[in-house]
Amino acid sequence: MKSIIVPVDFSESTKYIIEEAIYYAKATQSKVYLLHVASLDLGFVIGDIGFQYLPELEEAGMKEETNELIKCEELLKKAGVDVEIIIKQGTPADIILKETAAKNANLIIMSSHGRGVFLEVILGSVSKNVIQKSKVPVLIVPPSEVSERELVSYNDQPD
Repeated sequence: MKSIIVPVDFSESTKYIIEEAIYYAKATQSKVYLLHVASLDLGFVIGDIGFQYLPELEEAGMKEETNELIKCEELLKKAGVDVEIIIKQGTPADIILKETAAKNANLIIMSSHGRGVFLEVILGSVSKNVIQKSKVPVLIVPPSEVSERELVSYNDQPD
């Protein structure tokens, strides 16, 4: 079976990525793996005594992010797409590439945030790193993508 890795970060571009995932999954009869890479610093706070780890804060953050991922999953299921969710902590580009290999994916569909040259130099670009290292095609959905196909918004779903 063909499969597609779809990393989401719950930004405004997520609705466009979901739309493209539905379109390509249906066109190629592929399974979609919705992937969210949670921040490594979940659960850490900076206080008077420096960094502190609060497991309850990490647990709350992971629960919130999992709930957002489930909303995205429901949209794909509603559209008749075979979907599975994955949530991991780590460096986004590395996790995306590892999951692509682990799931034997044929395509990655992700966004480009368009932060600009200055921030890209300082922060690096997840999409750039994935493109450079990926062994499968990568479809980059621009942040301002407006498609002629009907838009799907995960933000419009009831809680």
